[in-house]
Amino acid sequence: MSVNPPIEERGRMVEEVHVPARTAAVAEVRKGQVLQVVDLEGRQVGDLMAYRPEDPTEYLSPAHTLSCIVKLMPEEGDVLFSNHRTPLFRITRDDVGTHDMIVPCCDPERYARDYDQPDHGSCLASLEQALAGFGSDFGAPGESAWNVFMNNRHEDGRIVTYEPEHGAGAAIDLEVLEDVVVALSACPQDLSPCNAYDPTSMAMRIWEVDG
Repeated sequence: MSVNPPIEERGRMVEEVHVPARTAAVAEVRKGQVLQVVDLEGRQVGDLMAYRPEDPTEYLSPAHTLSCIVKLMPEEGDVLFSNHRTPLFRITRDDVGTHDMIVPCCDPERYARDYDQPDHGSCLASLEQALAGFGSDFGAPGESAWNVFMNNRHEDGRIVTYEPEHGAGAAIDLEVLEDVVVALSACPQDLSPCNAYDPTSMAMRIWEVDG
C-alpha cells in the first residue's frame, strides 16, 4: 500500500491516452510532469518503453536500472534510468508493487516458438506500429520494455509467471525527470497467466503538479 498522496490530490490531468486491449499508444511527456499508468479493468500488464526525443538511441533501460538500484524490482522512491544511466523517472506512488524488469516484451517469435501461433499479436509488434506512426527514428528493442504490473516471481532460480492480483483502476505514478516519448502496450498475452488469460485496456494519464 502506498504511503504517498495520489496525484489526483496534488495535480491536474492535462491529457489521457487510452490504450485498447492488444494495442499500443504513444505520448509525449515533459520534465516535471507526472506520468500515470493505469489498468482500467484490472489484472492487466503494460509494456512500457521511453525515449529521449532529441536522441532516440537513448531510452529507458531495465538492465541499467537494475544495475543502478541494485535490486530486482523497483519500489516507490526508486529512479528508472536510461541506457546512458540518465535518470528518466522516479516512482512516486505505486498501487501494485509488482513489476518485471528481467524478461523482454512478448514478440512474434515467442508465440511461434512456445505456442505454435506465429500470427498471434505481440507487445513488440504493437509498440513498433505505434512508434512507426510517431517517427522513423524510434526503434523498439524488446529488451528495453518495462513490464509494468507483471507478476513474475523468482523461485529456485526460475522465473515463474502468476496472474496479476490487482484490481481495476490500479496505477503507478512516475515523476518525469527528462522530456520523454513514451510508448505503452496493453499486452495481448492470453496463453499464459500474464494477464489472467484475458487482455484488457489501459491508459496513460499526464498530470501537471500544483505549485
